Amino acid sequence: MANLMLRAIFAIAIGYFLGSIPSGLIVTNKLGVDVRKVGSGKTGATNVLRSSGLKPALIVALADVVKGLLPTFFAMHFIASSAALGSFSAWTPWVAGATGLAAIAGHNYPIYVGFKGGRGVATTAGVAFGISWQTTLISAVFFFAPIVKTRYVSLGSMVGAAALPLIELVFLLTHLFGAQPAYVLTLAVAAAAIIISHKDNIDRIRRGVERKIGEKVSPKATA
Repeated sequence: MANLMLRAIFAIAIGYFLGSIPSGLIVTNKLGVDVRKVGSGKTGATNVLRSSGLKPALIVALADVVKGLLPTFFAMHFIASSAALGSFSAWTPWVAGATGLAAIAGHNYPIYVGFKGGRGVATTAGVAFGISWQTTLISAVFFFAPIVKTRYVSLGSMVGAAALPLIELVFLLTHLFGAQPAYVLTLAVAAAAIIISHKDNIDRIRRGVERKIGEKVSPKATA
């Protein structure tokens, strides 16, 4: 049990501190922009896209995905793998899931920059890919379809996030791709966090004033 607890704490700590790396802030600062002072004030790829362009946004999105993927993958296959936990191997999915959620929390509330980060969409995608690439690829359809239809990235983010635990639940019930209750719960918590963080976007969508993809904001604009 002591081995399990130590490995779990270690994995979760790595998840949080890695997730806290402010990718969006680092990239935009090199361009002379403080992404926290433009658009939504968030440090994620969508706000970087609006303030700094496509290339910086793609770099940030990739970095944020990796922040979720790496700790989840290493928790699952190394730090808290079945071999590492021995008789407590049933806890491997729970430790991996907790590590992924810690990475998302780190992205949203980064310790390095005053706990003001993003909404965790790309980092959640990385966690989901570490848990089940099959689930992630299917959910991508639910992410991109609303964006293509409406040009609202926020809507695609919420729909794609909501699809993740539902798809994983289907896999669990049909015994496919190694789905686990821990993974369903992990993705459900992550999806809830994303939807809650978009409450202002939901209000703007209802009022028809939500920014659409391709609309830039001035670096002097405030959130």
